[in-house]
Amino acid sequence: MAQVPPSLQDLANRYNQAQAQLQSVLLRKQQYEAELREVDKAISEIEKLPQDAKIFKSVGNFLVQQSRDAALQELKDRKELLELHVKTLAKQESMLREQLEKLKEELNKELAKLRGGQEAAKGGG
Repeated sequence: MAQVPPSLQDLANRYNQAQAQLQSVLLRKQQYEAELREVDKAISEIEKLPQDAKIFKSVGNFLVQQSRDAALQELKDRKELLELHVKTLAKQESMLREQLEKLKEELNKELAKLRGGQEAAKGGG
């Protein structure tokens, strides 16, 4: 049985690493999107409250009272940050998908070369 050429092993390793990175990016993106939905829901609910409503936020093991406007501003800031994270991760996802496609093409070329060489060795012997 022929040994796998180092170039093919390297490509396979790079492909596997890129795939693992993509999975990590997708997981983080999914987590940020879930938190973003929660923040949107909280903003929507707080906006329905009267201006003088008592709002509490969790700080460690304590609940701390906060004004409606301060709570809204904090949530809107968090939303902005989450949207930025999601956008950044979407770009990373796109780049990784492109990288995976290129690596897949390279792997297929290397495999075709390897198969071609094996066929020639079988036919020539």
